[in-house]
Amino acid sequence: MKHKNFGLSETSFEKLITDLKRNDSHFFEQVFLKQFEETMKYLCREHKSSREDAYDATMDALIEFRARFVDGKLKYGNLRFLFTKMASQMLFRNLKKNTSNIEGVITLAQETETESIDSEELSLLNNAWQILGDSCKKLLTWHFYGKMKLSEIATETQKSPATIRKQKERCIKQLKEQFSLKKIV
Repeated sequence: MKHKNFGLSETSFEKLITDLKRNDSHFFEQVFLKQFEETMKYLCREHKSSREDAYDATMDALIEFRARFVDGKLKYGNLRFLFTKMASQMLFRNLKKNTSNIEGVITLAQETETESIDSEELSLLNNAWQILGDSCKKLLTWHFYGKMKLSEIATETQKSPATIRKQKERCIKQLKEQFSLKKIV
């Protein structure tokens, strides 16, 4: 199967490794530039990721893949499958890291508490945030902390601006309801 190893024979695979160890990446670039776009499309299609997230994950995988080649950690085999799996793992890692950013913002707010923010209310808000669904957390984080316009989020998530606006309203309503419930209890 020719595509299994990016069309490389065992001989050309060994040449690729030798070139990379000499810091000559011309052949590597020729092979992986073809695979790069295909992997991005796969991540967008199979994992419903944005093109930007797919690009970042594929680039991270490419850098890691090159390092593993140079370190001799990769052998001739189903390289295409391995590269695609690495890109998928990078995508999930990056998305998880982005989701946890809001928790860092809440922690920072707690550490730099001002007179206008009561620590009890901040704790209630933090608890309400924890109950909120992942899609709401992501949307609100992008909009309020990432300063993204709703139209940009709509493009990113491949949804209509009206859908994103309604989703934002529902998310804020849920957050307020959870905050109010926690405050009463």
